[in-house]
Amino acid sequence: MTQQLEEKTAIDLGSLKNQVGVIQLPNKVYVNTTYLSTLPPKEMKSGLAEMLKHGLIYDLAYWEKFEQMHQMDPSVLDELILESIQIKASIVQKDPNENGLRKTLNFGHTLGHAIESHFLNHPQKHLLHGEAIAVGIILASFLSVELTALPKSDLIRISSLICKYFQKVSFAKEDIENIIRLTQYDKKNSGNQVNYVLLDKIGKCRLDCIVPKQKILDAFRFYESLEF
Repeated sequence: MTQQLEEKTAIDLGSLKNQVGVIQLPNKVYVNTTYLSTLPPKEMKSGLAEMLKHGLIYDLAYWEKFEQMHQMDPSVLDELILESIQIKASIVQKDPNENGLRKTLNFGHTLGHAIESHFLNHPQKHLLHGEAIAVGIILASFLSVELTALPKSDLIRISSLICKYFQKVSFAKEDIENIIRLTQYDKKNSGNQVNYVLLDKIGKCRLDCIVPKQKILDAFRFYESLEF
């Protein structure tokens, strides 16, 4: 399958995510899903995190397909992968320079990228991108209950599905403090203001949200209370 979309190409600086890059329009995007059968389960699940995010920010019906999915079979995933590409393409074509709508793609990434960056400096706890984003999604969903309009029942739905596919990550107090510090390097920030993407409901985002530190600490406590 092919899909034309404008996409970012970015590199990390040290352990900081996506600090230098460009927006470049490719001629085509090729996706060969037969390759997925060669991946270990850990890598398969990592890629799933971004697809789950697309459902949360864009389409309840798409999210519900994952709730009904019983196995990570590449043949089952083909249709979901195509739909995920179409969701992202629709967003970036409407807002290629991230002036508004495209920011929704960062849901779960403010803390998720900070978690990923933190553990890049701790090889014994190295996390794949999707594993860090899965934690970030739960944290952002908790913050959405606390600060926007997401129903608590949706938080439970989101957490339950992510717990189905991802292993729980343990965080020491020092880890959390450093993760919060690392959010200051997020590319969505304005000056010294850390901007979060939160949910009003599954399929609808709110941009440029300000989150008090205490709420972030509460979000980590909620995550730690979950049973995986």
